[in-house]
Amino acid sequence: MNFIDRALAQGDALDADGVLQAMADIYKEPQVWQELDRYPQYIQDIIHIVDYDTEVQMEGLDACAASPRVEQYIQALLNCGAVSEAEILKRAKKLTDSDSDYEDEAVDAEMEKLYRQIALNQNYEEFWDLVRGYIGRERK
Repeated sequence: MNFIDRALAQGDALDADGVLQAMADIYKEPQVWQELDRYPQYIQDIIHIVDYDTEVQMEGLDACAASPRVEQYIQALLNCGAVSEAEILKRAKKLTDSDSDYEDEAVDAEMEKLYRQIALNQNYEEFWDLVRGYIGRERK
């Protein structure tokens, strides 16, 4: 039994914030990435959003946009209703594509502009409220 199974087994005893906190255990049990697709979509989305947030904070928006999981991050953000965050990440991904028409300095400047717009730097608590709301809706 992994951290997802333990969280789901608690049912209604675990509120949306508890589910969110439980999904952060992905870093303690990284083998779960290989079996993530057997869980409900909202669980997959939460884990991708937690990973997105961690990646942005530790590596930056440019590294996050170049991540092999960027498409899953974008879809998870869209699924939970964080449309503007998903759009920012899409724009950042486009900047990191190898066939970008921008010069390196222009790319850096645009990436910095996008970074200032993400939830981490704007409305971080509202972002997580949106995720908790998504969890609540999906669990019903």
